[in-house]
Amino acid sequence: MAWLTIEFQSETLHMPVMLDVLIPQGRGGYRTLYLLHGAGGDHASWLLKTQLADFVEGKNLAVVMPSGDNRCYVDNIHGKDYFQYVAHELIEQCETWFPLSKDKQDRFIAGMSMGGYGAFYAAFQEYNQYAKVFSYSGLLDILQRYDHPQGLDLFPVFGSRQQLLDGNFDLFHQATDNQEYFQKSQEGVTRFYIFCGLQDVRIDMSSQMYAHLQTLGYDVSYETAEGGHKWDYWNQCIARTIAIISEKKEAK
Repeated sequence: MAWLTIEFQSETLHMPVMLDVLIPQGRGGYRTLYLLHGAGGDHASWLLKTQLADFVEGKNLAVVMPSGDNRCYVDNIHGKDYFQYVAHELIEQCETWFPLSKDKQDRFIAGMSMGGYGAFYAAFQEYNQYAKVFSYSGLLDILQRYDHPQGLDLFPVFGSRQQLLDGNFDLFHQATDNQEYFQKSQEGVTRFYIFCGLQDVRIDMSSQMYAHLQTLGYDVSYETAEGGHKWDYWNQCIARTIAIISEKKEAK
C-alpha cells in the first residue's frame, strides 16, 4: 500500500488542489473509495485522525481523499464548482493516473458530517456512478443547518434560503425526485448506508433520511452505535465501511 500526497492544477476550480491517495501495490483494476472530510478538515484528515491505513492494508481498494474547503461539495452559488470537481474531474484524473476499475460496482463514496452530505449529493446527482454511498453523522438536512449555521457560512455555497431550495440542494427533495433510479427492485442499484452515533446532536437528520428513503423504496441501511460527532466514532464507521466493501469481493 502506497500513500501519496498529490498537488495538481484543477481545471474545474481554476486553482491548485491537494489530495491524499492510498493505492494498493498489485496488478490494478482496483476498487475505489472516494472519502470526503467534514467542515474544518482537509485531504489529510482521515489519515491523521483514524486508522484508515490499517483498515485497507491488504485490500484491493484505493482510497482517494480530496479537500472540500468547507464548500459542501456542490457547485457554489457564489463560488467554485466543487461538485464538478469531486464527481467528474477528480474521478477522471484518478482513473487516468492509477489502474482503477471504471465499473460502477467498484466505485464508492463516503463522508462524515459535511462530507456525508457531499457523498449523498453526489450519489443523487450521478446515479450511474457509485455502487455504495455512506454517510457518517451526515448533515443530511442541509436546510436545517442553513437555518442554524453555527459558524459555518453557507451563503457563499447556497446563496439565499430560497436559492438553496430552488437549486435542488435539499437531499430530501432530491431523493423524491430521483426515486425511479434508486428503487431497490432494479439490478445494480446504488445502495445507501447511514451511520450515526447515538449521542450525536444531529441524529435526527440521519433517522429522518433513513425513514424517507425507506418510504421511497430505496436500498438503504441505518446503523447506530455509541458515539457522538467525533473522530473516535467515525473511526468505527470507516472500519465498518471497509468491511462492507470487502464483503462483495469475498462473495465472488
